[in-house]
Amino acid sequence: MALLFPDESGVTSRAGGGSAFFVRRQLLPATVFNLIMKTTIVLCVAAFSLFAAVFQTKADIIAGPIKNPTNGNYYYLLSPNIWTASEAEAESIGGTLAIIKNADEQKWVFSTFNAYDGVNHVGIWIGLHRTTLGGPFAWVTGAKLDYTNWNQGEPNNVGGIENCVHMSSGDSTAPGTWNDLPDNTFNDRKYGVVELSGNADGKTLSKEERALIGTWYEGGKLERPCWIAGTDNVLFVIPNNRFAGRASLCADGSLFVPKFQNGLLTEGRIFGGYYPLPQRARTQMGMRGEIVQERILWSDGTWWSRRPSN
Repeated sequence: MALLFPDESGVTSRAGGGSAFFVRRQLLPATVFNLIMKTTIVLCVAAFSLFAAVFQTKADIIAGPIKNPTNGNYYYLLSPNIWTASEAEAESIGGTLAIIKNADEQKWVFSTFNAYDGVNHVGIWIGLHRTTLGGPFAWVTGAKLDYTNWNQGEPNNVGGIENCVHMSSGDSTAPGTWNDLPDNTFNDRKYGVVELSGNADGKTLSKEERALIGTWYEGGKLERPCWIAGTDNVLFVIPNNRFAGRASLCADGSLFVPKFQNGLLTEGRIFGGYYPLPQRARTQMGMRGEIVQERILWSDGTWWSRRPSN
């Protein structure tokens, strides 16, 4: 929006956007000019507030938890939003957007949530996304991509910006099949389906999670102790820099530390002090740790050992 600023000579200058130009006009009375300026400022503030409100709206939980009897995991349905906002909300409650590992999970998620309230939804976001523009697709947890259900001709990456994946709605020509979409417009808001590991009922940590609690050593170095701690129902990862982050054990047996916790960005604080994580880690929505024997192999290239090697 351009603002008009009349000077004493009656020349009105325009500021804001593009090159400046001048228009000769009669000098406005001070009272009229002040009224115009106050009205303009009010309108600008109102427009900015509306813009901010729209783009800061988070996805809300509208159903769940619902247990998948086959894999034992819990699921929530989120209100329509862009993919990034949906994933952020999923991580804030301790999960991620749904990871579809096989045809049975595909069938259950789609049949359960596509028409949950009796009306076919506009589509369902899942946890598959491109880690780089035009790059390969990957699950947000870093889990291996063994199963896909793409619609014919998909993914097609129209415009080179279709980096997120959703299940097509029940009233589409190919219900439940996958399609890639951009993450930069509210015209493409979809319902998000959140997946949490089987202990998501909040009662107690699983036996596998409790087995991880204790002291670990970054790179096997005695002088770099790290810790995994837990309450009755929450697991925490605490690196040597003492920044703690909530973690969860994924269905594939890996540890996952969400990027967003309580609305704050955790990457760079938890695993890298005040420095950002390497690019390889930043391509994911959080940190994933693959548990191999007595080690945790983190997605930023570091590793923890149960015992020091020096």
